[in-house]
Amino acid sequence: MSNLGIDIAGSALAAQQSAMDAVAQNLANANTPGYVAETAVLSVNPAAAGGGVGAGVRVTGITQPADQLAQVANQQAQGALSQATALQQVLSQAQDAFPTGSGTGISSQLANFWSAWDNINQNPSSAAPYTQVTDLAQGLATSLHEASTQLTQAQTNTQQQLTDAVTNANSLLGQVANLNSQILQVAGAGGSTNQLVDQQDHLVDQLASALGATTTTSANGTVNVMVGGTALVQGTTADQLTTQTDPTTGATAVQALAGSGSASASVPLTVTSGTAAGLLAALNTYLPGYQSRLDTVAQALASTVDTQLAAGYTTSGSAGDPLFTVSGSDGTSATTTGVTAANITVNPTVVASPQTTLAVSNTSSMPAASNNGANAQAIADLGSSTTGPDLAFTNFIQKIGTDVQSANSQVSAQTSVVNAASQHLQEIGGVNTNEQMVSMLNYQQAYQAAAQVVSSINLAVQSLLSAI
Repeated sequence: MSNLGIDIAGSALAAQQSAMDAVAQNLANANTPGYVAETAVLSVNPAAAGGGVGAGVRVTGITQPADQLAQVANQQAQGALSQATALQQVLSQAQDAFPTGSGTGISSQLANFWSAWDNINQNPSSAAPYTQVTDLAQGLATSLHEASTQLTQAQTNTQQQLTDAVTNANSLLGQVANLNSQILQVAGAGGSTNQLVDQQDHLVDQLASALGATTTTSANGTVNVMVGGTALVQGTTADQLTTQTDPTTGATAVQALAGSGSASASVPLTVTSGTAAGLLAALNTYLPGYQSRLDTVAQALASTVDTQLAAGYTTSGSAGDPLFTVSGSDGTSATTTGVTAANITVNPTVVASPQTTLAVSNTSSMPAASNNGANAQAIADLGSSTTGPDLAFTNFIQKIGTDVQSANSQVSAQTSVVNAASQHLQEIGGVNTNEQMVSMLNYQQAYQAAAQVVSSINLAVQSLLSAI
C-alpha cells in the first residue's frame, strides 16, 4: 500500500512540476511576439483492474488556446493598416515635392510671371520687364522639371520598396513551409509543437502585414497561406513571388512563380491588403495620376501663353516667337506639341533677345506697335483663365492634399481596429502575468502537499519498521 501511495504522490509531484514549468515558460515569454500562453492539462490515471483505488495524475498535454476567427480578424486588421500606412508614406513624399506657403512655390512663380507681363504693358519700350519675363519663365520650367523628377524618384523608391517587400515575403513563405515540415516531424514523434506554432504565428502576422495574407489550419497542425484566393503555402511547399511591369501599360503586379508551390504557371495575385497593396496603388494609380496632372499644368502654361503670343506682334510690327517649347528644340522650329513637366523649356531664341521676339503688341501698324503692350496685358490676364495653368495647378495640389488627408484618416481608423483586434487576441491567448502568478502559487501549494504525502508515508514506514 505504501508503494501505491508513494506512486500516487510521485505522479502528483511530476504533474505539478510540469504545470509549474509551463507557467514559468509563459512568464519568460510574456513579451515575446507571437507567443501564446501554455497550460498543462492534468488527468486522473485510471485505477488498476480490481484495485479500487486511483493511480494518481498525469499530464496529458500542453495546450494553447486558439480562436481561428480572432486570428483571421487580427490578420485582416494588420493587413489593412499596413496598406494604409504604405500609401500614406508615398503620398506624403509626393506632397513634399510641392511646398505651399513658402512664397517660392509654383503658385507664387505663376503669380509673379503674370505680373511681369503687366509690367511690359506698362512700359513696352523698356528692356527690363522683357528680361524679367524670360527669367521667370525659366524659373517655372526649372520648378516643373524638379517636381517631375521628384515624382519620378518617388515612383522609383516605391518600386524598390515593393521589390524589397516581395523579397521579404518570399523568405517568410519559405520559413512557414519549413515550420510546417518541422511540425509534422515533431508531432509524428509525439513531441510538443507549441513553440513551432508560436514561431509560425509570428511569421504569419508578418505575411498579413506584407501581403494581406490569411491562413487556414489543417488537421495535422500545418497552416496554408492564402493571398487573394491563391494558396502560396500548402503543407511543406511554398511558391515564390516576383514583381512584373506591363511594358504596354506600365502597370506593376505581383505574381506567383511556377515551381514547387500550388501555381502551375506564373499567376498574377490579387493583392488587396498589406504593404504591397498600398505600394501597388501608389505605383499604378496615384503617382502616375500626379505626373499626368503636373504635365497638364506644363501643357496649359505653354499653350495659353504661346497661343496668345501667336495672336500678337512685336514692337517692330512683326510676328513673334513662342516662349515655351520642348526641350531640345533649336528655337527656329519651336513647338508646344508634346510638352510635359519634364521637357518644357524656354525658347532659346526668345531668351537671346526677348524684346525683339516677344509679341507684346496687338497691332502691326507702325509706329503704333512700338509703344503698344496690349497683347502683353492679355497674357497677364491668363492667370485667371479657366483653362490656364493656375487653376490646373490648384486642382492638382488640392487633389494631393485630399489624398493625403484621406490616407491619414484611414491610418488612424485602422490603428484603432488593429488595437481592438490585438487586444481581443491577447485576452484569448496572451500571457496575463497576474493570472500566471496565481496559477504558479496554486501549483506550488499542490506540489508541497504531494511532497508532504511522500514525507508522511516515509515516516509511517520508518515507524512500522522500528516497531518490528
